[in-house]
Amino acid sequence: MAPTFPLSVVNMLGDPLRKPLIRIDADRVMKLAERLTGLHDYGDNDGSFRGRLNETIDAVQETDWNTVGRFGIRYILHWHLSNRLRLVQLLKQRPDIEEIDIVRPLIITGLFRTGTTYLHNVLAADRSSRVGRMWEFAHPVGRSRDLLGDSKWRRWRGGHEVAMDDLMIPEQGEAHKVTADAYEEDFFLLENDMAHMKLFVGLGEYDYGRRTLDWDMVGPYRWHKRQLQVLWAQRSEERWLLKCPWHLWNLQALLAVYPDAQLIQTHRGLVDAVGSQCSLSARIASKFQRRLDLHEVGRFWLEYSRIGIERGLEARRALRQSQIYDVRLRDLRARPLEIIEDIYRHFDLPLDAELTEQLDARIAEDPTAQLGEHDYDIADYGLTADQIGAQFVDYRTRFGV
Repeated sequence: MAPTFPLSVVNMLGDPLRKPLIRIDADRVMKLAERLTGLHDYGDNDGSFRGRLNETIDAVQETDWNTVGRFGIRYILHWHLSNRLRLVQLLKQRPDIEEIDIVRPLIITGLFRTGTTYLHNVLAADRSSRVGRMWEFAHPVGRSRDLLGDSKWRRWRGGHEVAMDDLMIPEQGEAHKVTADAYEEDFFLLENDMAHMKLFVGLGEYDYGRRTLDWDMVGPYRWHKRQLQVLWAQRSEERWLLKCPWHLWNLQALLAVYPDAQLIQTHRGLVDAVGSQCSLSARIASKFQRRLDLHEVGRFWLEYSRIGIERGLEARRALRQSQIYDVRLRDLRARPLEIIEDIYRHFDLPLDAELTEQLDARIAEDPTAQLGEHDYDIADYGLTADQIGAQFVDYRTRFGV
């Protein structure tokens, strides 16, 4: 899983001087974003944005990144700081955007690697749903001359980032293939308020993942909503269709901002879900860190998955049954059209013969976003089936996984 050529050569030459060559501090990354955009207002009225940025910087300083890793972190921070500056500028020019209603968004969540991508891709066949593509979520606004448009440049930027991923993590596509025009998760919108899922899910900054568990995430979800409003102003449909596993850990904050959300939670056998996520996380993180302890990967994802289940179930107590639909991955894969028709009935969504045909055609494409077989062995991560099962006894009984 080590970095491959030519990045292995970049690390070999750059690692001795990686820290002075690629400095990571809050003032430095903010000043560069401001120079790149010509903007200076982050809309941080209460200081929470800067607080999350500072804590993010503190966390990443504790990991021994290689040269490519330090470059990656700097790139991610500049990317989302620049997005934030442009978003604030747009909302000052167009305050009416914040009056757009986001009504009953349909949101798919669940533990990582539980079939959320497949379900999302199938449901996206419904043209009544507003579904975000990677380039839209990665760059919800354009450059200053066309903040509410600039789609050609935004798509180019998204494609650039996908190409970087393909170069740095060539085997990622076996588990989850990303393209600029693919339907994608909306976690990018939270990262523009400095709540960075990529840093721990991808780069393996697991201490940062633990820190975010103590954050008040209502603020980031309010910025999430503002960006949905911005994207809705660009193109609207009947409803938003969103997907992101990380919402499970933050369900209470999500529901505070979207109280009428319609939630679908996916479920999968825990050995497969945790094992698959350990493998994907390790494949990515190993390209950016000088040393990666695979057993630490296993410990983190076992603990973090347990916490996600517990927090999600606690938040669900406030929901009406009509707001939540549970689906096991094995049932979805065995009877996809039957399950999807039941989802539409449960949420009282319109479903006619034409739409049923469109959904069935999408199912036939088997849109898993995986290229080839994703092989993994939980033993590589210091885990056993009994150890994983013991952490989720009540959950496994309740949902039959």
